[in-house]
Amino acid sequence: MTDRPLDREKASQYNITITATDKGTPPLSTNKTILLQISDINDNAPAFEKASYSIYVPENNPSGASIFQIQAFDPDVDQNSHITYSILTSNIEELPISSYISIHSETGTIYAQRSFDYEQFREFQLQVKAQDGGSPSLSSNVTVRVFILDRNDNSPQILSPSPDSKDSALFEMIPRSAEADYLVTKVVAVDADSGHNAWLSYQLIQATEPAFFTIDSHTGEIRTARTFMERDSVKQRLVLLVKDNGRPPLSASVTLNLVFAENFQEALPEMKNQMNSSEDQSDLQFYLVVALALMSFLFLLSVILAIAIKLRQIQKE
Repeated sequence: MTDRPLDREKASQYNITITATDKGTPPLSTNKTILLQISDINDNAPAFEKASYSIYVPENNPSGASIFQIQAFDPDVDQNSHITYSILTSNIEELPISSYISIHSETGTIYAQRSFDYEQFREFQLQVKAQDGGSPSLSSNVTVRVFILDRNDNSPQILSPSPDSKDSALFEMIPRSAEADYLVTKVVAVDADSGHNAWLSYQLIQATEPAFFTIDSHTGEIRTARTFMERDSVKQRLVLLVKDNGRPPLSASVTLNLVFAENFQEALPEMKNQMNSSEDQSDLQFYLVVALALMSFLFLLSVILAIAIKLRQIQKE
């Protein structure tokens, strides 16, 4: 008889020595040692190493890539300790979790089923189930949190001055009487990334008169460096660059056209001249493309005729 419950996980076997003694004088005895092995029953559920897990995955990861391995342990033996893994059913943004994450049932390796986008969602969580092979089976669940890490995959977007289809902003008018440090405009831009990848800096990379204007690299404010002089051109063209702090950095640019005038009526002729110049340049580009296409066609036609004449001469011979 046992004086307490036996636990195979604490002691899987016992060496029991039985002694038989008679009542003679002197008494005689015999010893017998019995090996008692404790059979296993499925009384332990699988246990995970941690109460919860956190996984960090850079965005734009390859689909099907292994991102983590989770493990559970069962102190039972044989089939009672054989563990299989699965992910409990849930949804992420109305899509089943299985369309984002899968797990190998035997190894516990977790795979990404698609490329994650930090700008779409930044984290999600799932429940992993570990179930043993006993009868009846026992199981445990653990929470796994997946955090998507940002990569610098978005260029800055310039909101103001608002660029047109050719990245050229509308005209800005500056009074001829503007003093030095006059605020011309402010470049406003955003970046869909986060952290260092979204830190923006502003540069003036090209100007009709570079010493005439300054730009604050942090705020994007464009100011005059001095007063307007008669020798200065009333039309000024600035090319502005907005760059993020990612590695490698991404950038966007816009062209800002400026006119020095006291009123709109004075500035209007200069604006029209600029627009006509742009239209003439577009027309010239169109004619160049047409001419190039025509030359290519004539060259191809001459080659075909030369080949045809050569074949005809061969046939006559």
